[in-house]
Amino acid sequence: MLKLTLPIVPSVNHCYRNVSIHRRVLTPIGKAWQEKAQYIAKAAAAKQGWRFSKRQKLVMEYWTYWPDYRTRDVHNQEKLLLDTLEGILYDNDKWVLPRAMDFAVDKVNPRIEILIYPLEGR
Repeated sequence: MLKLTLPIVPSVNHCYRNVSIHRRVLTPIGKAWQEKAQYIAKAAAAKQGWRFSKRQKLVMEYWTYWPDYRTRDVHNQEKLLLDTLEGILYDNDKWVLPRAMDFAVDKVNPRIEILIYPLEGR
C-alpha cells in the first residue's frame, strides 16, 4: 500500500491546449504540476518501499480537498493524475482503477490524498 499527498490537480482547461482536432498538449501549468507531482511520488515510493509489478491491477482511492467552495468535478483530475504517475507508481495507467472517495474544502491546505494498493482476488 502507498499513501501519497499531492497538490490539487489544475483543471483540464488549465492543463491542456488543443493543437489540432485530435491532439492536445500539456500547458506550462500542466507541465509544472506534473513535474512537482512526479518528484513527490518518487520520494514517497522510495520512502515507503513501493514496488509495482507489470500487469497488476491497482486500486487508487483519492480524497480531494478544494481551496474554496466553487463547483468542481473531482473526476476531471483523473486524466492528468493517472498519466503523471505512470512509470513511477505503476507500469501503465490502464491497470489502475481510480475511485473518488470524497471531497471537502480545506482553505488552508488544499490537496489530493491518494491511497494505492493491489486489487486482490480478481
